[in-house]
Amino acid sequence: MKITIRGYITHKEAEHYSDCADRYAINTNSNRFAIADGVSKSFYPDIWADILVNNFVSSDKENEFSIKKCQSEWLEKVTEKVQSLDAKWYTKNAFVKKEAGLATLVTLRFENGKWLADALGDSFLFFVSKESIGFNDWIKLSSKPAPVVFDSFPDYYSSRNKEHGSEKTIDEQDLGAGTFYLMTDALSEWVFSQKEKIIEEIKKWDSQEEFERSINELRSLNKLNNDDSAILIIEIEDDERTELTYEKNQIQLIDKLIEKEKEEFTQQNTIEKKESFVEEVKVENQKNGETEFASEKLEEKKGSDKPRDLFKYQRNKVIDELDKLNPDARKEELINICKNYDISVTD
Repeated sequence: MKITIRGYITHKEAEHYSDCADRYAINTNSNRFAIADGVSKSFYPDIWADILVNNFVSSDKENEFSIKKCQSEWLEKVTEKVQSLDAKWYTKNAFVKKEAGLATLVTLRFENGKWLADALGDSFLFFVSKESIGFNDWIKLSSKPAPVVFDSFPDYYSSRNKEHGSEKTIDEQDLGAGTFYLMTDALSEWVFSQKEKIIEEIKKWDSQEEFERSINELRSLNKLNNDDSAILIIEIEDDERTELTYEKNQIQLIDKLIEKEKEEFTQQNTIEKKESFVEEVKVENQKNGETEFASEKLEEKKGSDKPRDLFKYQRNKVIDELDKLNPDARKEELINICKNYDISVTD
């Protein structure tokens, strides 16, 4: 079997990658894949989602996936953050109250020519085989009961307590040609609303930029909810070989997207500071230019009735006095000087 994987992720509109609580992970050595959606109003959901997906893909039969192990790792990382000097008071209060991170989770693994999957929450796995004709032929997995209705109360794994809801499982299906789609709730709801029509749109997603363009367009058309959105697209091609081989994968890693975002922010701030400085210089030069302009006019308009040296002395004295004034007072004084020396204000 020949396998190609694409993975894309983006944040809510008007937010940043650093705010995104969706996560996914893959491990082509263990043939494991996972996607999670951190519940945004919970405590450090991004850390919890990240731990869940990475622990699953790192596990195997000898080192089985364990929620308790994930909970211990989450507590260790969050404790470190809460004890840092820049931790906010409300973060410390939430920690003292033992608030938990919450996240949905979908996992997929390939073993001995079979595929197995588990799901808890409103993130979904869809499998579309080469023989599928329509949406009703797709294999669908989440813990949501039929008929599927999306709401704000999904099942989830908790970083401190027992899970909410019952995990659903698909055991040992023959691995054949087709495509697996693992996605978080916003995209899952879009799939249920558009059904097989989504295939053509997803085929266009050959880069992070194209994915973001499509997501923004779908949101503007009110076809997709404004929520963090993540997807893993795992295409299986039957090359008549039993071993699994992976083509060049295109996986967008959230950590790299956050790092790139920070670099762009830093560059933008630097540009804005430079532009602000240039503008300040221009304004100051303009102010100085107004003073010099008026002084030159004084010299031009003075005529021969006043000694030249006396005028230069008066001009320099005026400039010294003007420099002590604020911009509004300086402008008023310039007008008065122009009137005293018979200079038109418009000059």
